[in-house]
Amino acid sequence: MYFVMLEASPKPLHPAYGKTDGAFAAVFVNESVHAAAEAAATAFVEEHGWDVIEVNEAYPVEIDQYPVGDSSRDHFEQALLDGVVATFNTWPVGAPEDEPT
Repeated sequence: MYFVMLEASPKPLHPAYGKTDGAFAAVFVNESVHAAAEAAATAFVEEHGWDVIEVNEAYPVEIDQYPVGDSSRDHFEQALLDGVVATFNTWPVGAPEDEPT
């Protein structure tokens, strides 16, 4: 299993276009090869109406990294069944950018 974090923005035909500026997509992919996991995560996000801006990180994960009852464990287990599971953490158009501290 791989965990892939992507930055994405909604495509013009996406219902959130014009309201949502972007998202970080946290994706669990039931793949054992790094390149295949990144490709599957990117394809999944794009098929759901998002343009992938960049892959922020991708690494293998094991179920014992997530405690029972943790939402990440639930997503991991769902990806075992469905192959890919993504959670989109969005921000609105006009949201302030993080400034260095």
